[in-house]
Amino acid sequence: MLLCRVVGNAVAAHAHPSLKGFTMLLCQREEADGTPTDEAPIVAIDLFGAGMHQRVFVSTDGIGARGIVHDEHSPIRNYVQGVIDEEN
Repeated sequence: MLLCRVVGNAVAAHAHPSLKGFTMLLCQREEADGTPTDEAPIVAIDLFGAGMHQRVFVSTDGIGARGIVHDEHSPIRNYVQGVIDEEN
């Protein structure tokens, strides 16, 4: 599980059929203090309606992600496992 911040939406002109109907987000990995890492953002399917700049937990469990889309041949690996509530 990775601590990330939503930094954008991923849009594909052509995607695997198993991803139809799912929102895909660009998620930037962060340290616990909110500092972004130097790693490239990852794409994750969103199950919770996470918004831009929200902190989320992203699971990298590919078997779990393929179970969510009900296709064992899906290329998806990452999914938003939860949205983190933050006080402003």
